[in-house]
Amino acid sequence: MIAHILKYRLKCFLRDRQMVFWTLLFPLLLATLFNFAFANLGQIDQYVQAKIAVVDNLAYQQNLPFQSVIEFVSGTSEPLTTKLFDVTFTDAKSAQTLLLNKSIDGYIELNPKIQLVVYESGFKQTIIKGFLDDFVQTETVLTELIQNNPQSVDEDMIELAQVRRDYLADSSSNQANTNPAVIYFYSLIAMTALYGGFWGLRVVTELQADLSPQGARASIAPVHKLKRLIIEIVAALVVHFAIVLVVILYMFGVLHISFGSQWIYVILAAFAGSLMGVSFGACIAALVKKGEGMKIGVLISSTMIMSFLSGMMYHGIKYTVTQAIPALAWLNPANVLTDAFYALYYYDTYQRYFINLSILFAFSLIFCLLTYVVLRRQKYASI
Repeated sequence: MIAHILKYRLKCFLRDRQMVFWTLLFPLLLATLFNFAFANLGQIDQYVQAKIAVVDNLAYQQNLPFQSVIEFVSGTSEPLTTKLFDVTFTDAKSAQTLLLNKSIDGYIELNPKIQLVVYESGFKQTIIKGFLDDFVQTETVLTELIQNNPQSVDEDMIELAQVRRDYLADSSSNQANTNPAVIYFYSLIAMTALYGGFWGLRVVTELQADLSPQGARASIAPVHKLKRLIIEIVAALVVHFAIVLVVILYMFGVLHISFGSQWIYVILAAFAGSLMGVSFGACIAALVKKGEGMKIGVLISSTMIMSFLSGMMYHGIKYTVTQAIPALAWLNPANVLTDAFYALYYYDTYQRYFINLSILFAFSLIFCLLTYVVLRRQKYASI
C-alpha cells in the first residue's frame, strides 16, 4: 500500500507542468539572468596592475629610499607573486609621450618633491596617488623620528618598515576567492528551497475534504491520515530535493558558481533546505483556514520577503539585518540556508555550517509538528 501510494504520488507531481515550471524552470531562468547581471561583480575588488613611468633624473637617483620602494613594488629587487606596478624608467619627454598615447596610467617625476602626472582620473590613478601619499607619510614619520629621538631610530624604523611591508601583503582566510556575487546565487537556492512549499501546500490541500475532491476521497480511504501525510510528504520531498540539486548543478556546471570543495556538505545543506521548504508549505496550508488561493498568496509573499532579507535582491541587506536585528536573521530560514552555503564557500571550519544546518532541521521539525497537530483535529460533519 505504501509503495503504491508513493509511486502514484510521484507520477502526479512530475506531471504537474505548472508546478515544475515554478519550482524548477523559473529558478533556472533567474539564475541565468543573475549570471548576466552579476558575472563581473566579483572582479570589481580585484586589483589590476597599473602601468607607470618613472623619470630617471638626478633627483630620483639621489633619493635612495624612493628608489628602493619602487624597485620592491615593481618586483625588480625581489620577485613578487603580484606586482603593484609595471614600471618603465625613462626621461621626462618620453614619459609625456607615453602618457599622451595612453601607454601608461601616469608618470612620477621628482623635482625634487614627488609629483604625479596623469592624463585622466580613474581607479588605477587613484591607486598610484594613494601609494605615493603613503610613501610621503612614512618618510615624514621617519624624518621626525630622526630629528626628535635619534636613539630609537633603529628599532622604530625596523618596526615601521615591517608594518608597511605587511600592508602590501595579500592574505585570505580561505583558499576560495571571495566573491560577493555568490550571495545572490545562494539566496536564489534558498528561494528555490522555499518554493518546495508549493509541493507541501498541495499535499495538505489535497488531504482537506472541504477544499478538494481528492481530499474528500482521502478522508474516507482506509489509510490512516498520518501515514498518508508522511507518504505524500516523502514523495514531495523526493521530487523537490531533485529539483534543488538540478539548480545547484546548473549553477556549478553551466554558470561556474563556486560552492567550495565539500560536495557532501553541499548536498546535505540542499536536503535540509528542501525539507524545510516542503514542511513550511505544508504548515501554511494547515494553519491558513481560507481557500487555496489565500494559502498560495501567503506562501509567495512570505517566501519573497525572506528571500529579500537573505540578500537575493541586494546582498548588503543580509549584513544589515544580521548587524541590526540578529534575531531576525536567525529566524529567517532563507537567510540560514544562504549562510550555510556561504560558510562552506568561505570558512575553513564547519562550526557555523552545522549551526545553520541544525536550525534548518529544527524549523522542519516545528513545521511538521504544527501541520500534524492542526490536521489531526480537523473533522467534517459530512463529506
